[in-house]
Amino acid sequence: MKEVFVVEAARTAVARAGKQSWFMNVRADDLSAMVIKDLRRKIGIGEDWEKQKIVGDVYWAATANAFGEQGGNMGRNAWLLSGGSYDVPGMTVDRFCASSLSALVTATATMGAGWSGEVAFAGGAQHMTHIPMGAGSDRNPEGAKYYNPMSPMMGWTAEQVARKYNISREVQDQFAYESHMRCAAAQDANDGLGKTKDVIVPIKCKVPAKSANISDKAPEALYTAPEGLAKKRIEDGITDDVEMIVWQDQGLRRDTTIEGLAKMPAVFMKDDLATVTAGNSSQINDAAAGLVLATAEGCKALGLKPRMKLISSAVAGIDPQIMGIGPAVAIPVALKRAGLTVDQIGLWEVNEAFASQAYYCCHEALKLPMDRVNVWGSGISIGHPLACTGARIACDITALFDDPDYSDVDYIVESMCIGMGMGAAAVWQRCR
Repeated sequence: MKEVFVVEAARTAVARAGKQSWFMNVRADDLSAMVIKDLRRKIGIGEDWEKQKIVGDVYWAATANAFGEQGGNMGRNAWLLSGGSYDVPGMTVDRFCASSLSALVTATATMGAGWSGEVAFAGGAQHMTHIPMGAGSDRNPEGAKYYNPMSPMMGWTAEQVARKYNISREVQDQFAYESHMRCAAAQDANDGLGKTKDVIVPIKCKVPAKSANISDKAPEALYTAPEGLAKKRIEDGITDDVEMIVWQDQGLRRDTTIEGLAKMPAVFMKDDLATVTAGNSSQINDAAAGLVLATAEGCKALGLKPRMKLISSAVAGIDPQIMGIGPAVAIPVALKRAGLTVDQIGLWEVNEAFASQAYYCCHEALKLPMDRVNVWGSGISIGHPLACTGARIACDITALFDDPDYSDVDYIVESMCIGMGMGAAAVWQRCR
């Protein structure tokens, strides 16, 4: 087996989906194309089609909604939209919330086996403003014979976890508050440019005026979004969009307080036991993220040093109605496959789909050191753009490894729960 390394990473900012999304006027495939274009820039092959022939494949993810702008094999299409060479093939991967992590695992395994080229791009995108969660789904009514028919409703499953494992409303709100505070500190670092300044691609686009946040600290845009959707909005009578460089994650709520969270109503269940609110749940989001993988031969050809490598992964199945406990099941398997123990892991990136499940997995089930979990925030504060999340986390892990505060860390675990009863985990090792 060949060793496979991550040599570069890039992602868009994570926009909060909805009528005020900063990516209201940018399609998912265009977000993907700009990330791919930036990855080519970073590894030095740019627009040169001859140099691009080193790329063996593009593994991209679009979970559960592979239609509309996320359809038509987005992996291949986004590469072409980026101005990429016709020689490079592409595919689209779907494992719900672990889709782009599965894309990374698939690319690594295929390259390691010698069944692909020496360089590959892997990542994913999700645009929940344009294609809402669950859009296009047609659940088979026969499913009710095999699992609780409410299981596809993610908020309902979060309530089941809270009730089964006695995760209180107060604990969930505290967890959510801490996520926002950690995210705020990370965004304020580096003179306001943020801890992830080297992985986020600044994009100029038209955004709704009400949500615009134009800052004199904004870096120069590397790319400008196509104008088609913005022009269509004007034709539809919406004329107050303004030009803005999108370079920070939109979902952070700096004014979050425990008192404010406590006042928010439960939204997924309405009985006296209901505890899951919009405040202690992940957001819906729009974003794209990707990484460049290379074998030792690929690194040599590109003239780049390995940054980190995937040393194990695992996907586990569980009862769909408590899908949120997936990380608690998948992480021990991934650690065992890596030959590591909990105390050898320096940092943990466990996606916050809901505070109830993330707290249970990290604190109750795995008993992780909570000061080393999601140190820059996660799904509640950064956002959870479904198919993009695994690659978003992996991109930020490259920044964590680069951060002087964590120069002693050799291993970082990423994990997430997955709809319909699964969990995924991966162990990343720093390349020194």
